Amino acid sequence: MLTFSPDRAGLPQPTEKPWLLLLLTFVWLWPGILGHDPWKPDEPFVHAVVAHMLGSGDWLTPTVNGQPYLDAPPLYYWVAAAFARVFSPWLLPLHDAARLATPLFMAIGLTFAGMAGRELIGRRHGRSVVLILIGCLGLLATGHQMTPAVAGFAGFSIAFYALALSPRAPGLAGALLAAALVVTFLSTSLLEVALLAMTALMLPAFSAWRSKGYALTLTLALALALPASALWPWLFAQAEPGAFAQWWHGKALGPLNGFGRVGFFHEFGYYPKLVIWYTWPAWPLAAWTLYRSRRFDEPVLQLPLLCFAVTLILLTLSDRQHATYALPLLLPMATLAAVELDTLKRGAAAFLNWFGLMTFGFFGLLIWAGWAAMNFGWPAKLAERAAYFSPYYQPQVSWPAVAAALGATAVWLWAVTRRHLRGRQAVTNWAAGITLFWGLALTLWLPWLDAAKSYRPVVERMTAALPAEARAACIATEENNRLARLSWRYYGGLELTPFARGAEPPCDWRLAIRSRRQALAEPGWQVVWQGGRPRDKDERYVLLGRLPR
Repeated sequence: MLTFSPDRAGLPQPTEKPWLLLLLTFVWLWPGILGHDPWKPDEPFVHAVVAHMLGSGDWLTPTVNGQPYLDAPPLYYWVAAAFARVFSPWLLPLHDAARLATPLFMAIGLTFAGMAGRELIGRRHGRSVVLILIGCLGLLATGHQMTPAVAGFAGFSIAFYALALSPRAPGLAGALLAAALVVTFLSTSLLEVALLAMTALMLPAFSAWRSKGYALTLTLALALALPASALWPWLFAQAEPGAFAQWWHGKALGPLNGFGRVGFFHEFGYYPKLVIWYTWPAWPLAAWTLYRSRRFDEPVLQLPLLCFAVTLILLTLSDRQHATYALPLLLPMATLAAVELDTLKRGAAAFLNWFGLMTFGFFGLLIWAGWAAMNFGWPAKLAERAAYFSPYYQPQVSWPAVAAALGATAVWLWAVTRRHLRGRQAVTNWAAGITLFWGLALTLWLPWLDAAKSYRPVVERMTAALPAEARAACIATEENNRLARLSWRYYGGLELTPFARGAEPPCDWRLAIRSRRQALAEPGWQVVWQGGRPRDKDERYVLLGRLPR
C-alpha cells in the first residue's frame, strides 16, 4: 500500500500502488467539510461575506454587517460564492456549499506539492511529500476549514513547484510563478507575496538558478503577475476609495499590518516553538535528511532550505502570531523530510510506526467509546463528560456514518500490520492514522461537536424565551458584536440593531455579551434570558429588557 523501496541490494522491489495514494488523499480531504454550521474563528465571517456577495451582487468588496471585511483579499470568497450559487439551496446549505472551496484549493496545493517533490527529488518521491504533508498536524484543522488561508497554501505550492521547475522549463515555470503570485496575493497579503519574491530573487545565489533561463522565468512571471494582480486593487480603489485606504494602511501586509502602521515583533520564539508540533512528523525526518544527505550543492536541498529560512525569518519579524500564518513552512519541511526517507533506519521507521499505532489506536478507541457514551449512555462516566462539554447535543445515530467508520478502522488495522516496514511504509501508516483519527472524529462526533461549537442552539433558546412583545420590536446590540449580529440573523432571522458602545440603546430590548466575571444585570434593565455556548468562559449572552421609567 503506497510503498516504494529503492532498487538497491537488500531492499524489496517497488510495490507501491499510486491509486491508493489518491484514494487516501481524497479521503483526507473531506472529513469536516459537510454537515456542520460555520465554526469560529473564520467560518462565520467567510460565510457572511459569501452571503453578501450572493445577495448584493457586489463581488468586489468583502463585506460583513454592511462594513468592509478586509482580513483577506477576495479570491477564496469568489470561489466559495461560486460553489454556493451552484449547489445552494437545492442540494446543500449555503455554508456547506461555500466550504467546498476548501477541498478544491487543498487538492490543488497537494497536487503541486507532489509535483515539486517529484521534480526536486525524483520519480516516486512526489507521493512521499504528499503523504508527509497530510500527516502534518498543522495542516489538519486549517486544511478543512472555510478560510482564505487554504487558497494561500495552494498559491504557495504552485510557486514552489514553479521554482523547482525553472532550471528545466523556464517558460512554463514563469507562467506558473505568475499564476502563483496572483493566487497568493488575492488570497493572503503582500507579505506572503514578498516571501515568494524574496525566495525567487535569492535563488541565483545557487548555480542551478544562475542562468539566462531563470532570468526569463522571473521576467515572464513579473510581466504576467503585475497587471493581473493590480486589477482587483485598482477596481477596489475606484469603487470604494475609503475601504481601499483602510485595507492599504491597516491590512495589506497581513501579519505586518499595513503601510500606515507597519508592526514588527511579537512574542519572541513563537514560530520556532510552533514548528515542533505544527510540522510533526516532518521535522524529525527533515533532521535525518540534513544529517544523512551530502547534496547541499544541489537544488533538492537548496530550494526548501532557503524557502523555509526566509519564511521563518519574516514570520518572526511580524507583528502577529497565529498558526495559520505558518502554513508556508509545511511544504519546504515536508520536501526536506522526503529526501532521505528511503534511507531511514529500520529502527527509526519502526518507532514512528509504533508511535502512530499507539497514538491513533488510543484516540480511535476513545472516539468509538465517546460515540457509544454520547448516544447510548455507556460508559456512564464518559457519558457524563460528553454531556458536560456539549449539553445541547441530542443523541442521534447515522448508521451509514457508522458503517463508513467501521470500514475505515478495518482498513487502518490492515495497513499498520504489514511487514517489511521501512520509511515510506511508516509515513504511509502515519498518514493513514491521522486520516482515520480525523475521519472518525468528524463523522461519529460531528453532531456532538456541532452542538458545542455552533451558535444555533444558543440562538434557538433565546428565540424561544423571547417575550411576545419583543418579537415585533427591535433588539439592539453594540456594533462591535459582529459575531452575534451574524449568528442571530442566520440562525434566528433576527436583525439586531447596532449602536455605538457607550451610547443609549435605541431599542427596549438589548442583547449584551458578558464575561463570567461580570454581573448580568445593569441599572434600568432586567435580565430576560441568559445563555451561551458550553464551556465558553468569556462569552455569555444576556437578553435585557428596559425597565419602565
